Amino acid sequence: MKIRTVTGDVPAERTGRTLTHEHLLYTYPGGEYDHLSAFKLDDAVDRVSRELAQGMQACGYATIVDMTPCEVGRHPELMKRVAERTGCNVIAVTGFFPESMGVPYWFKRQTVDELADFFVRDITEGMVFAGTQTDIKAGAIKVATGQEGVTPKPSPRGPNGWHVTGAEERLIRAAGRAQKRLGVCINTHTDPMDYVVTNPGIEQLDLIEAEGGDPTKVIIGHAFIEPRSVEQIIDICKRGASVQVDHMGIPWRHDNTEELDEAMANLMCEVADRGYLSQMTITYDRWFFNPRGPATEENPQLLNEKVPLDYLFTSFAPRLEKKGFRMNDLDKTLVDNPRRILAF
Repeated sequence: MKIRTVTGDVPAERTGRTLTHEHLLYTYPGGEYDHLSAFKLDDAVDRVSRELAQGMQACGYATIVDMTPCEVGRHPELMKRVAERTGCNVIAVTGFFPESMGVPYWFKRQTVDELADFFVRDITEGMVFAGTQTDIKAGAIKVATGQEGVTPKPSPRGPNGWHVTGAEERLIRAAGRAQKRLGVCINTHTDPMDYVVTNPGIEQLDLIEAEGGDPTKVIIGHAFIEPRSVEQIIDICKRGASVQVDHMGIPWRHDNTEELDEAMANLMCEVADRGYLSQMTITYDRWFFNPRGPATEENPQLLNEKVPLDYLFTSFAPRLEKKGFRMNDLDKTLVDNPRRILAF
């Protein structure tokens, strides 16, 4: 069994503590053309490498999944150089953001089979960057649903009956087909507001499984951020998929991170008590570098760069331990579970 990193395949037993959803470089579609988002690659590699190395030394992180999709600043060379400098196993993804924030027109015109072939080629041949073929390979697939995040609202029901757009449906089906061919992990983005009107994790799984995908190789992202019920999380687990805890200490959709952390810790304990500890992963979903920064009142989302990489151990883990969630349990979500899901 192996994981596929941007520097080559690595035996699965070498994954170690793994953050399953992070962003080394993150921007928004079109940012690559804006003077305000321009940056020097050497400077970005230095900054990201320095911060990641500190987190590795302090917390024992060994693997990181860079969940930056194609149109949101995915940069194969930056990932590879950071991996080489730090010794971290960096796993890139192929895939896209929700249509409301991404999915370039080029890909909206493609069929499910064409999209599946694209995913497969990114993983087996190498990713394309700025029109140039590279030999830097992705090691997982990302799918995403939900609305644009400045004014959060639930996604409307589409003509297909799901709360996904036509383009998103084709991409999710393509991910299921590509996963069936390769056996790779599918890691997803769900929007917290969608849990008000549906269970977006279940909708994603319905489409993946309809194309022959394996739910045990799927991580449903953002599954613990309110509003949602614990039963919605359990329903995802019952399908065989894993659920991801993320945004500890990060004010995404919640201004009060203390309340959010407490709610997520309670949900984690309940999910574990009901027998699904082996189907949880934990990560931050933070940005190491957004060239549009720094964080200001006009750019509050950039605050997720501010949470330190040891926050999980200095703040969130003690909260869990008070509720009976042991360090061995936490390492299961950081080591054992990601290794099983990411390996192929």
